[in-house]
This record gives sequence, structure tokens and C-alpha cells, in this order.
Amino acid sequence: MYSERKRHSFIRFSLSGFVFTILGPGLFWLAYPMGPYAALGIAEGCTHCLRFLAFRNIVFPFSKGYHVSLVRYVASALPLTLVSLASVSFLRNTLERTSLTLVTALITLVAGFFWSRYMYSQPGKSRQAK
Repeated sequence: MYSERKRHSFIRFSLSGFVFTILGPGLFWLAYPMGPYAALGIAEGCTHCLRFLAFRNIVFPFSKGYHVSLVRYVASALPLTLVSLASVSFLRNTLERTSLTLVTALITLVAGFFWSRYMYSQPGKSRQAK
């Protein structure tokens, strides 16, 4: 039973990751005419609000024994937002909109992979309610 629940959570987590990996850069690209920093603020703000709600209600619902904490979510998302900000800051004058979007998304994706592995490998960091 436990492994079945874990497998379903992994599938929902993977689908969520796929959706938000496309949504964030898509919003950045669409908002870019307002400026790179405004676009980043809009993309990061909207994406993380929606992602938190998806985690809390769909990916790791309380009814399945999970507890998604806002503080923990912010702690896990803040480094990725800072990586995105650094990427945009360093590359905004070098790359055009589409290239900047793709490069920043790739950098953030790689950083997110390693950050998630670190966060969820720490003892006592499980999303599972005890």
C-alpha cells in the first residue's frame, strides 16, 4: 500500500514538474516586453503561487497523509528564484528574449534538480505527516 501511494505521488510530482517547467518560462517570455525583471517577477510569482497550491492540494494532499508547509515551500523555492534572478541579471544584455528564456530555464532546471535532491535527502525533511 505504501509503495503504491509513493508511486502515485511520484507520478503527480513529475507531471507537476513538467507543467511548471513549461509555465514559468512561458510566462517569462510573454511578459518580457515589460522588461526582464518585471517578467521574472510575474513568472516567478505566478508560477510559485500555483505550484504551491498544486503541491498542497493535488501532488501531496493532506487527505493522503501529507503536510505541505508554506515556510518549507518558500525555503525550497527561494534558491531557485535567486538562480533565475542571477541568470537574468548576467545574461539580459547578451541574449535576446527567446535565448534568455531557454538558457535561464535550463540553468534553473539543473539547479532545481540538485537542490531538490539535497532538500529531500536530509533527515526529517519528508513531506509525509508523522
